[in-house]
Amino acid sequence: MDESSFLLGRSSPGQVARKRHSLSNKRRLAAVVAVVMAVSLAAALIVLALPRAWPSPSYPDERNEFSDLAARKGEFKSEPATRNEKVLVELFVMSRCPDAVKVEDVFSNVVPSVHSIMDVQLNFIAALNPNATYGAQCEHGDAECRGNIDELCALKHRPDLPSFWRFLSCLNSHFDDIGRDSDLSLKCANSAGLDTAAFLACCSQSEGRSLLKQSVENALFAGVARSATVFINGKLRCVEDGGWRDCPGGHTPSDFIRDICMAYKGSTPRPSICAQYKPVAPVGADI
Repeated sequence: MDESSFLLGRSSPGQVARKRHSLSNKRRLAAVVAVVMAVSLAAALIVLALPRAWPSPSYPDERNEFSDLAARKGEFKSEPATRNEKVLVELFVMSRCPDAVKVEDVFSNVVPSVHSIMDVQLNFIAALNPNATYGAQCEHGDAECRGNIDELCALKHRPDLPSFWRFLSCLNSHFDDIGRDSDLSLKCANSAGLDTAAFLACCSQSEGRSLLKQSVENALFAGVARSATVFINGKLRCVEDGGWRDCPGGHTPSDFIRDICMAYKGSTPRPSICAQYKPVAPVGADI
């Protein structure tokens, strides 16, 4: 028996009419719901079947980050012209090495002429050893390590390059006492016009050992094991190791003065001695 027959058999005529009307409304609502669901399903199937016409979702933060980097590319320029423009002379040496003294003696005749356009870096040849007295093993013993520290501290606390070279020449003139006589170092520092308080503090405290460690690391990084080796602006220039070698430009003071003058490209006026040498022009520049 269907629902209408069941209701009609148990109700009065008025009740039957009302129940028929309610049943009709329910059937119409069910039909509407069914139609809406069918239409929604059909629409969903159509959308899935069509190719996507909109772009993939983007991530604004990431997109903007990379866009900003691309936009800023080209804004990063080389260091300004006010940077240190001096020609760098690197000496790979040992304080108690006769070959090092020989090279340093040559440069004692170079520095007075071109010190305004050059700088010097000492890189000491040794083996790092944290258990050693000075944090390194030097070929000529602890006295050499101490001599290395004395020279590094004098270079660090010099008022100018000629002052340091006066200190170095003083030390080398008492070669056998380098690193063995602290009074000698103090005497040389005083006569050269160094700040003796800063010099002594450096030599006796951690600063000197840190300078030695850094200088040894520089030599190891450069792969230089012969004292004395000269680099100018990062390029091998000459070696003195029981005799001069690998010195195609010569090894006299005038040869080094010439090369320093020619390598200089800074804005500071060149020393008068450089007038006889034509400077090397930067790539693309006219002189």
